Amino acid sequence: MSKEKYLFVSDFDKTLSLDDSGYLLAEKLGISPRGFDGKVEDIRRKNIVQLGGELAYLITSDKDFCGKVSKTLLQEVGKETKLKKNVAQFISLLNNGIDNTEFYTCVTSAGPWDIISQALEGIIPPENIYATTFSYDELGIVTEVIRTGAGDAKVATLDELKIRQKIPRSQIIYVGDGTSDVHVMLHVRAYNGFPIAVSSSPYMGHIAKRTVISDNALAVLIPILEVINGYTEEQIIDYFAKLKRPINEWNRAQIELVDLGD
Repeated sequence: MSKEKYLFVSDFDKTLSLDDSGYLLAEKLGISPRGFDGKVEDIRRKNIVQLGGELAYLITSDKDFCGKVSKTLLQEVGKETKLKKNVAQFISLLNNGIDNTEFYTCVTSAGPWDIISQALEGIIPPENIYATTFSYDELGIVTEVIRTGAGDAKVATLDELKIRQKIPRSQIIYVGDGTSDVHVMLHVRAYNGFPIAVSSSPYMGHIAKRTVISDNALAVLIPILEVINGYTEEQIIDYFAKLKRPINEWNRAQIELVDLGD
């Protein structure tokens, strides 16, 4: 019996990781979180780049970043990035397939490729990571952006992978956490794919078909098992028990964000 194939694509920062690579890199350069936030907000206010592309812009254009970011520094940040619990096990389970379903797993992000590939070393093959890439001078210092992974680039990556892997749009699963994922999640949903949010951002709640809040990457398996594989709650609980990752708490609630006038 042939297996049904799905394309599983995940964002990186705050989706597979606990840390945000922008803050980590800024800290290395002596920039406070508040200072970094101020720079990002200024870029967004001016609409200089697509959502998610702020860090790439800062690295190549901001006086506190430009000329100071090297390939070695980006890789150092990647090594220090804290991942969510059990990311390696989660990706391994998908790669091995579940029942009669197989998954082709990739990561797409607006973050620097050198950071993400280092953080996910041994978990996701480098060729399956689609992120922002830079050119470097002879000293290894960033000179310019070769390709960004922000905004429309994520949609283009999904379309490219869909064609290459011969997977229909309705069998694309995308996992994201913030405003930079809105565009691609809308795209996935429009074609009856399966967008999953891992944050309680109000933007996500309206677009994602499911929202899972957890510091454990394995939690994303719950909606996949239920919707894609047709598991009941009891079967899902049993599945996690067999993994020796028992579900200690599972609160299923629909969150409604309401703002009423006076």
